[in-house]
Amino acid sequence: MRRCLVVVLPLMLVSSDAMAQVTDAPQRVSNATMLVVNAALGGFTAGLWRAAAGKPSWTAFGRGAAAGTVVFAGKRIIGEATSPAWWFGRQLAAVGSSEVANAAQGKPFLQTAVLPLGPLRIHIDRSARRKVSPRLDLASSIATIAVASQDGSRFAIRESVSTGAIVFLVPETSNEVGRSSAGVVTISELAPDGKFPPLEGKRSVLSHEIVHASQYDFGFSAWGDAMQSALAKRNSWGRRISSFVDINLALPIQLGANGIIDYEDRPWEREAVSLAANGR
Repeated sequence: MRRCLVVVLPLMLVSSDAMAQVTDAPQRVSNATMLVVNAALGGFTAGLWRAAAGKPSWTAFGRGAAAGTVVFAGKRIIGEATSPAWWFGRQLAAVGSSEVANAAQGKPFLQTAVLPLGPLRIHIDRSARRKVSPRLDLASSIATIAVASQDGSRFAIRESVSTGAIVFLVPETSNEVGRSSAGVVTISELAPDGKFPPLEGKRSVLSHEIVHASQYDFGFSAWGDAMQSALAKRNSWGRRISSFVDINLALPIQLGANGIIDYEDRPWEREAVSLAANGR
């Protein structure tokens, strides 16, 4: 089973990657295909965790697959490219990702949920004494500081309020028009061939990058959070850190997947391109 996890884990995580949006877009895929893939990701993720724990996995697979369809529904809403859609779609997908984690750990339906809010993650646990616990997303915080320190970078208040994510506007330095890193979005002020349009013209770019942020949420909730919780149980020092800080331990695998798959062949990029096109 451990060997199986080593092989399958990267495949389960690649959909949560955050990469640049460039002018040569990957091939689009249908909504039906994306629905099936998201359901399969949710099902296999939950089933593999239960199997690794030596527990029956078929029930977890079914719950995870159902939750995976909710994840897709949220990302599909993001593609509608409006402020309410960006907000509600990402939160709905986050609830679906959380339910995949609940199924993986054998917890009751929606016992826990993790909702993203800028550099924070709001942990909700119906069984805990402290039912709501905000924690700092370490990777997102580092990404925010890194982008903010770049020359010419400026915080995009209007775009951040519209999406619920941390968004920066940056000068054009390459053929990238957008990037999402650990849920932090950067948008180029200029398109490769001229002045970038105002917010109304940026909607498809923002949708593309918020889809990536939602993919990052899935990797965090379904894999990273579970890995951190397992490590925290082993020592008091880890428990203290986990009370205030979230460390996405799955992120190195997510980033590594980018290094071995060409941009135009990445399934997570095809999903973001396809869903962003729905709002045009």
